[in-house]
Amino acid sequence: MNLMSDRKALIEASLMATISSMFVIGFIYIPFLSLLLVLLPVPFLVLATRHGNRYMIFSFLITSLIVGALTGILYPLFIILIFGPMTLIMGYFLKKKANPYRVIGLGTLVSVLSIFVTVQLVDWIAGIYVIDELIVLLQSVIDHQISALENLNIQPVTRQEILSYFVIIIPGAFVVQSLMICFLNYYMTAAVLKRLGAEQKELPEFSNFRWPGNIVLGSFIIFILTFATQFIEGIYAQTLLSNMILVFSFIFFLQGIAFISFFIKKTRIHKSLRMVILGIIVILSPLLTIVAIMGLVDALFDMRKLKKIY
Repeated sequence: MNLMSDRKALIEASLMATISSMFVIGFIYIPFLSLLLVLLPVPFLVLATRHGNRYMIFSFLITSLIVGALTGILYPLFIILIFGPMTLIMGYFLKKKANPYRVIGLGTLVSVLSIFVTVQLVDWIAGIYVIDELIVLLQSVIDHQISALENLNIQPVTRQEILSYFVIIIPGAFVVQSLMICFLNYYMTAAVLKRLGAEQKELPEFSNFRWPGNIVLGSFIIFILTFATQFIEGIYAQTLLSNMILVFSFIFFLQGIAFISFFIKKTRIHKSLRMVILGIIVILSPLLTIVAIMGLVDALFDMRKLKKIY
């Protein structure tokens, strides 16, 4: 019986590796699909949940080898360094049927560490400092935006002020990116497992999504501790505070979007139109702060009257 089960798992792992390799190569050579690369962990997380991490690791390595054979060593190294540790830790806790927020939280932590390690390795091996390259790219984008505003006779803040702010929040941006990637991968994995009939402790439907009840208290304590660092010499308190604001703004923004989705759903608007409305809200940057505040209010007062997850 175990032999048959192992054989089935091995066949499934091989199929996952083949299909994933085809998708990765497609993402590499078709630029507009490259954003979908962030969902690469999904098939491996499904595999880990169904059969355990050893089959997931086998499938992940085979995928990297196939991609490397067809594209060179750079892409498989990127895949292993950026997605490998995150997929491994999330897969392990998914198999253990851990609380969703534990899976997402640990995945985010490991993903952030992987990004910083990768940045340091690229600097050490290739002599390319990724942060410097990112700053150059930001300069180009900022210059373009400032020129557009000046053509409209709008006096923007100086280029240096904008650039300084973006440089300060780069660590927070990495955290937000990692959180978003883990969040999306968990939701997609839960959806696939549900379709496959696997029992899994999944996150609720997005319109019913809310963070644990202690998120507000936790964020308040972190803000107080961060603010207190200004009295400790050698610590850049303003930098820490800016990054904390970015991270927690994104956290409450997610709940704010779920809050808005919940009430739009009550109006019985067609699902496709509801998605368009939410997409417009996400794109319109002036609304981001308002949505985050709505998420904070919902977290404090449970405006949707949802049962607490914990």
